[in-house]
Amino acid sequence: MRMYNKLPQILMINNKEIRINTDYRLFVKFEIEMQENDTKRAMKNVLSAFYPAFLLTDITMEMVDKFIWFYKCGKEDVAKCGGKGNNTRSYDYKIDDDLIYSAFMECYKIDLSKGMHWWKFKALLNGLNSNCEFCKIKSYRLYNGKDKNLLELKEFYKLPPTGIELENKLRQQKLYEALK
Repeated sequence: MRMYNKLPQILMINNKEIRINTDYRLFVKFEIEMQENDTKRAMKNVLSAFYPAFLLTDITMEMVDKFIWFYKCGKEDVAKCGGKGNNTRSYDYKIDDDLIYSAFMECYKIDLSKGMHWWKFKALLNGLNSNCEFCKIKSYRLYNGKDKNLLELKEFYKLPPTGIELENKLRQQKLYEALK
């Protein structure tokens, strides 16, 4: 996010200005659906909501590319938009929704029940005060040391596997059994 630029509300598609849905809740829902391993449905849902003036049959490759650019907050790498780039999940929008809500209230006095631009939401999420409960729990989940108390907290706050993680584990088990 370029702090001195106006956040994009339109995209240039085929040399035409197209209004887009920038509400963070659309992208949170998209991430949840992607983790549940229904990528085709997730992409259909998000694209039809992101470009509200178009039918899904009218979506072009350029529109998909622009959506991905927008989802990455205008950055080359999604990790730069989403945080540290660590592959370990430190939060889950479904499980941690109350913690995220309270963190935004505590740190910014922002009520997340109202809409907000995706880029603004991601910037604020990444900049939350490390003393808020949400950030403490995220740090427990990412802990890799030997401290017994912190390891117990890591286990206590561990996130359940996503649909994709479960599917990959099942695939690995099937391969292992086939090799026996």
